[in-house]
Amino acid sequence: MNNYFSYSAFFLCMLLASAPCASSTAGVHGPGVNEDESSMQLRLSLSPNERDGEEDQWAYRLHYQQSFNDKIRGRLVVQYRDRGSFQYDYSRAELLYNFKKKEKDGEWSSGVRFDIRQRRSDNPESFAMHWTNQWNLENGIVVRGIIVGVWEFGSDRAFNGTAIETRSSIGKKLDNGLNVGLEIYNVLGRVGHFGSFDRQNHQMGPTLSGSYGSFNYHVRYLAGISDGARDHTFGFRINKSF
Repeated sequence: MNNYFSYSAFFLCMLLASAPCASSTAGVHGPGVNEDESSMQLRLSLSPNERDGEEDQWAYRLHYQQSFNDKIRGRLVVQYRDRGSFQYDYSRAELLYNFKKKEKDGEWSSGVRFDIRQRRSDNPESFAMHWTNQWNLENGIVVRGIIVGVWEFGSDRAFNGTAIETRSSIGKKLDNGLNVGLEIYNVLGRVGHFGSFDRQNHQMGPTLSGSYGSFNYHVRYLAGISDGARDHTFGFRINKSF
């Protein structure tokens, strides 16, 4: 039964991911929680201007996370943006529950993450639920798939109903310790109002990650593959565990 559920989750995530991003600092997070884990992470993202007169779009995000046991982890996030002027973007609290730990000889682990976000000015607040899955395959290959449901509230600008996003990745650890991979980010829109592919936000691109001393880093490039996405987005993360 566990294997049947595992592969059902895998094919559902991959199917949705291939159909149609979240914010430019979003990641394809795994479900795993390590006991006594605590860390801080800084993320930077750049989407260059695409039209004359536009400003480059920078995003700066900082988060701190702390595990409470080997299944539950909390995280606090704050983000700023610069589109010609430096502005507060949002703050967010997250709680991840790793309800399906990977068995010793197994491949699949799964979890659910709950987010609540407070946004700048009269922008609506939001609540999100992420179902995240990871498969540790042979030869150091790791596959992740996430389905996200988002609900807005607290403003006249809030949308009604449920918006759906998907994220997925595949990565491999090389003999030199580096990890190479591919990430896909998709925003389909509200259930019942998905619209055409080009009106949605679809991005994908390569990643490279590794460690330098006591720090871990992650570099990526995302290309827009639909008209509703930014053409180019560059990202960098650096993480320090305590």
